[in-house]
Amino acid sequence: MNLGQIDQLLSDWKKKIDLVSQNLIDLQSLPSYQRLSGAYGFPKVTLTGITEKRVTPAINAMNELFQYFELLILTINQASEIRKDINPFLGSDKKIQEIKDILLNASIQLPTVPTPLAQRGLLSAAEVTHRITPNQLLAAMTSAFEIAKDAVLEVDGAWLSLEQTLGDADMEIRKLESLAQSLGQNSLSDLLLARQKISLLRNLIETDPLGVSNNFGQEISPLITRSKIALEGLLQQHQTIKEKCAIASSLLQKLIAVHEDTKKAFADCQEKVLEHSHLPAPLPDAEIEALSQWLKRLESKLSEGLLMPIGVGLDKLIANTNAYLTREQNNYTANKAPLDLRQELRGRLDVLQAKALGRGMAENVTLSELAEKAKKLLYSRPTPLNEATDLISQYEKYLNRK
Repeated sequence: MNLGQIDQLLSDWKKKIDLVSQNLIDLQSLPSYQRLSGAYGFPKVTLTGITEKRVTPAINAMNELFQYFELLILTINQASEIRKDINPFLGSDKKIQEIKDILLNASIQLPTVPTPLAQRGLLSAAEVTHRITPNQLLAAMTSAFEIAKDAVLEVDGAWLSLEQTLGDADMEIRKLESLAQSLGQNSLSDLLLARQKISLLRNLIETDPLGVSNNFGQEISPLITRSKIALEGLLQQHQTIKEKCAIASSLLQKLIAVHEDTKKAFADCQEKVLEHSHLPAPLPDAEIEALSQWLKRLESKLSEGLLMPIGVGLDKLIANTNAYLTREQNNYTANKAPLDLRQELRGRLDVLQAKALGRGMAENVTLSELAEKAKKLLYSRPTPLNEATDLISQYEKYLNRK
């Protein structure tokens, strides 16, 4: 190795030392590191639980890291001082070799480590001394830095996010409790337990933030999620039942309207048509009222949160109301038919008389007698539809024959 290579090696080491120094300073400057280590006069946090197990070795590693850094600086400075004594024109193979040994060989002696008696043999030393190369020391420092940095940043992130996380959980619990109350579910054990656990965890944020994060993810979050799924299911059932209530109410209103029309048509037939004995009577008012009372009872139970029996009851109510509606629509059609026929016969007679007038037969005695009899029947109460129909048929046949 020549002098130029030595200079390049020393220059590379100085750059590495500057980078190490800057990164150590940046890590030390983090408020979370200062709280965890008690650096710069900050009161040291008394850690517990998962955080204590994770952070304490990392902080110890950082303390060792500073010791290693001092050893590394001393070693590189030692090589740099020897380099200053080398005359670039005369050279010195002995000093170049000395620098080479310092930079490339196991030139750094680590602090002695006591060997526990239980691990010693008869010829074992009470203390063990290790020597390593600068590159090996830098590799050990890099590993220790990563361990310390990861632990500190993990705690830093937990401290920054936990209050927000627990606050969001509190808000979510309040929303779910409000939803539960609106659905008639006044108490949910999972939400009560989650609220209790959040209260306990808030007291541990300072000393065990990692434990709080862990417990939130493993214990509280599942409780909230389970409650949310259960309440969303209840809400869906509630909405389905509300929709069924609306359907039942709409069907009932249609039934009431058709029932009123059927009663009127039935009464009109009794008064205006002679052939009414075969016509179906409207549904009894009591049966319509019974359906209305049934719906009111189900709507009352809905407010009490009794979803399952209400759902079954609504299905039966909708089926019964549909059946009643079909039956009453048929009753209305049957009772309306004679009235429609009466009105149709009046119109037919008018058309036939107009046709007779057009043919110059308006004063025909036979047609006039038939028309007079038919009109008298059609505008009388009750109208004998069969007789009136027969008269109009006779009128039409006579008119067409002539």
